[in-house]
Amino acid sequence: QGIDPFTMKTILPINRPLADAPDLNAARFENVDIILYELYAAADAKGVPLVEGRTFTGCRFQGPAVILVSNGVTFTDTNFGDGRGSIKNLLTRSLGDKAIGTIPMRDCKFIGCEFYGVGFTGTDEFLDQVAALTDKPKA
Repeated sequence: QGIDPFTMKTILPINRPLADAPDLNAARFENVDIILYELYAAADAKGVPLVEGRTFTGCRFQGPAVILVSNGVTFTDTNFGDGRGSIKNLLTRSLGDKAIGTIPMRDCKFIGCEFYGVGFTGTDEFLDQVAALTDKPKA
């Protein structure tokens, strides 16, 4: 899933049947469906209170959740979800210096992934970049 390297076109939307991830502590995930809270809970149970150093390709993510995007997180060919008219509706900005209640992620790659019922927060730079995206389908 993701960008086809030969045609440089998106492979989204993901049309495969549901597939659970067999190991939520794996470093790489491909073509699976993940409930975000369960992904976070698996990391936290191992003493790591964030999702770190993972690569997700062709995955579908289910909320409800808000992801705190930190250093080294990249999104390629991503469907951030239904913004109900504006992608800005998927973004939140903390009024303080913490984002309590979020799922923190660092050094993760999302390639050809889709998000459902998920909001996003992070640095002003990240929020501004996502806010500038359009909801128009990719060619």
